[in-house]
Amino acid sequence: MKYIVKIFVLWLLYVPVALFGQSTSNQESLPLNGKWDFRIDPENIGEERGWHTSGFQATGWDAMEVPGNWDLYNQYATYSGKGWYRRSIEIPASWQGKTIRLAFEAVYHDAKVWLDGTLLGQSHSGFFPFEFDITKLIKSGQRSTLVVCADNTFRRGAIWNWGGIRRPVSLIATNPVHIEQIHILPVADLKSATASVTVKLRIKNNTDQPQSVKCDIVLKDKSGHILKASKNLSLSLTIPAQSSQEYSVQTSIPKSDTHLWHFDDPYLYTAQATLYMANTLSGKQPNKLTNTLPLLHMVSDRFGIRKVEIDGLSVKLNGEPVRLMGYNWVPDDRTTGNTLPAWRYRQDIDLMKKSGANMARLSHLPLPKEVLDYLDEKGMLVFSEIPLWGRDQLVDPDNPLPKEWLKNLVSQQFNHPSVIGWCVGNEIGFIGANPKVLEYVESAIGYVKKQLDSSRLVVYVSNSADIQQRDPVQFSDMILLNKYGDLGNNADKAHQKHPGKPLFYSEYGYNLTGETPDQGVINGTKMLNDMRGRDYLMGGALWTFNDYRSHWQAHQSWNTAPSGNRSWGVVNVYRQPKQAYEIFRRQYAPIRSLTASGTSKSVTISIEPRTVLDLPAYTLKNYTLVWQATDSQDRYLDGGFTTLPTIAPGSKAFQQSITWKAASTQIAKTTYTLLSPTGYAVYDTTVYLQKPTPPVIKQMITGEGGVRILFDKVASAQQYFLRYGKTDFSSVSDTTTHHFIDISKLEAGQSYQFQLVAINAAGESIPSATAKTTPESQLLPPIVWHAEAANNAFFIGYSYANYDYLYQIRYGTDPANEDTWKSLKVTTKGMCRIPNLQNGQTYYFRMKRTDQAYVESGWSEMHSIVLPGNTDPQAVEAKAVLRSGSKAVIAIHPVPQAAGYQVRYEQDSKTQSVIIQGSSLDYLPIDGLKSAKNYSFQVSTLGKESSGIVQKASTQIGDLLTR
Repeated sequence: MKYIVKIFVLWLLYVPVALFGQSTSNQESLPLNGKWDFRIDPENIGEERGWHTSGFQATGWDAMEVPGNWDLYNQYATYSGKGWYRRSIEIPASWQGKTIRLAFEAVYHDAKVWLDGTLLGQSHSGFFPFEFDITKLIKSGQRSTLVVCADNTFRRGAIWNWGGIRRPVSLIATNPVHIEQIHILPVADLKSATASVTVKLRIKNNTDQPQSVKCDIVLKDKSGHILKASKNLSLSLTIPAQSSQEYSVQTSIPKSDTHLWHFDDPYLYTAQATLYMANTLSGKQPNKLTNTLPLLHMVSDRFGIRKVEIDGLSVKLNGEPVRLMGYNWVPDDRTTGNTLPAWRYRQDIDLMKKSGANMARLSHLPLPKEVLDYLDEKGMLVFSEIPLWGRDQLVDPDNPLPKEWLKNLVSQQFNHPSVIGWCVGNEIGFIGANPKVLEYVESAIGYVKKQLDSSRLVVYVSNSADIQQRDPVQFSDMILLNKYGDLGNNADKAHQKHPGKPLFYSEYGYNLTGETPDQGVINGTKMLNDMRGRDYLMGGALWTFNDYRSHWQAHQSWNTAPSGNRSWGVVNVYRQPKQAYEIFRRQYAPIRSLTASGTSKSVTISIEPRTVLDLPAYTLKNYTLVWQATDSQDRYLDGGFTTLPTIAPGSKAFQQSITWKAASTQIAKTTYTLLSPTGYAVYDTTVYLQKPTPPVIKQMITGEGGVRILFDKVASAQQYFLRYGKTDFSSVSDTTTHHFIDISKLEAGQSYQFQLVAINAAGESIPSATAKTTPESQLLPPIVWHAEAANNAFFIGYSYANYDYLYQIRYGTDPANEDTWKSLKVTTKGMCRIPNLQNGQTYYFRMKRTDQAYVESGWSEMHSIVLPGNTDPQAVEAKAVLRSGSKAVIAIHPVPQAAGYQVRYEQDSKTQSVIIQGSSLDYLPIDGLKSAKNYSFQVSTLGKESSGIVQKASTQIGDLLTR
């Protein structure tokens, strides 16, 4: 029997919160980010001793970054409890007569806020924004004391309870009459290829008199052009005193202006609402798109037109059945906590998209608006969820808190096309653990559909649907299932018990993998093949994309490491890809294979599509095939690209012939890349024609009856190994992708010789020059896996042993005079922060460790790092500029901590500029060039200083003529 979920339109109730991330005009914002006075309160004495009062002197308090997490500081790394924040604020004199709100984007987890000793209120969710109207409590030009007490005691599952004011804080000033919220509901008509759009506003009148106003609403396309559908979108109305009122308008977008949003074509429109005083309405044209009336407020937000529906066992996007894969993402790391700066979330989402992720349960936790904005821009289908998990007293239909969370979630994320469904809880379905779970899930799903939003799917994530016949998944629009191992059989059981609904593996996995890049070998082929071929099983999300900080202990193969890094990810906490990343990138690719055959001069590329019931399986439109040839130093020699025809699952293989212009003796390797329409390299095949160049041993450190060989990686090498021995080279090490190799169990007092070899698919390099050393018995120093600059500080990620006791770091600015360096000792395994440094400086450092018997290692090799501040971000290294007609593709090396890239080029004596948002991007596509014109390109990295000022670092690429 065909099972169809019909989505009806229902408007939600509004939750008044600040318009975080939306474009506004005639609204002023004063950021309160930066250093705040800070003190922990483990004895819970702060309120009793008046820490919240304006007259209290915070003598001896620490300085804490806002937004930030106190857990990032060595001395508070494991602290759970209350942390107090204080700072003074001053309202600008120009804000006299304005409505002033104090807005917090998120404080974890429980928060109390005071202004000049007056309690403003509390928040009890670490993931939602909250605000206070302080208009009557504050005077312009006078200083006031703002105090926040944050309590991170509450823990949710295996996620770390990062403490503090974790997202931005600001003061917002608007006219007393202003727009509180804008919601946009587009509905696509696939038969006519048109759409309807309803815009609903909530307008606030904070004055004591009724106010007559006029509101013009316009819709704009991706280029900013006003649509004809905006013609009759004006309102003239009177808002009662001291009230908030809701108003809506509707219009139709014709076929010529309708462009559907898709994960491969994330087209975004803008709705803009402008509010005017209407005291001089006579003589004005109400339908004009411009207005000379006094401006009160302007708000705009983006939206996408798309249709998601369940048709039997299929999930359809814009009428097309799609079978999609993705990841669960724990949005934190060990150097920024869960503050989610732009470069962090963009790098993570870029790496997920590059490895084929298009649909995900993504995060247990509500995400900030700017993260969802980026998901909208880059194309990802996500289920958004409230943090209900496991045995939980909140699993009760009569408890108001989950519904309050759902109301906030839906209200704040309503405009995002990336959000296709709301989730009311995770793994709460065992009736023995939560006796009221059936009533709760039925009630919560009904509440969302009937009172909040009936335009999206509403789901529940189950780990019991394969076990229980009476499972809460019966109320869910589709089955979201969490299982680890035996994936095919468990899916079959859930389908048999609850037939007629498509199933998506909201979590799947096996075991923890290890923290280093050489680890993380997962049999992704077996896992995916176990799920493939089932018409009802339409996709899944691996647990997890990234390693994350945790306290969780379960059993031997699932226990969190002593570092606190829980290693489920395909990338580690520093976002270094493990071997599993490429394994899943292959399995998640939209094609089965991309192969190259032929000679060094002429090559035939063959692309084999996915089958109809494969995972993933969807139609490829406007994908690009890119090819490059490089020399032994990875320098560009030749290349090109072509736009592929539409490739549907089950269609015939596509072939493309390529002739190289470069001399075959110069070409060391050729690379063939499938580029998605959003610019992600989702599949590549490299053919090595020459062996790697010889590597060089940089340093040897002896210890623990062995030696550590350090080296710089060479171009075209895939792995490295050592040959060694006392008189010959008969012993061979394991291969590695690291920058070092440890050799153990050597004979004490004996001299050994070593040769380093690089390898790729073409064979082994010539060995390095021979290096000799004699093993010693002292401890080896830690391996420095990662160093990351921060504001007036830097972080070090390093190896550890379970029996380590202490780590010592020596650091300074003069590498030739280590006697002037400072020293810091920490006991934290795997990660520490070096504080109180000067921005703009280059720092050098070494490490050593002390074990539990108080035996010290030698010092590590020297490392260096540049702190932010007076220097620009790292410049882009451009590998190649490829050109075909009006299009160009610029191949780059992604820049760490980039927030985006800007490409500038000259066209008809006018400089054109394109900004491409993103961090971990390999290619920057450019369109709209003149086919017979030379261009000089300049690529800039876009980053941010600690002060928030945008910085650039540019690279000139030179002239290029159409090929």
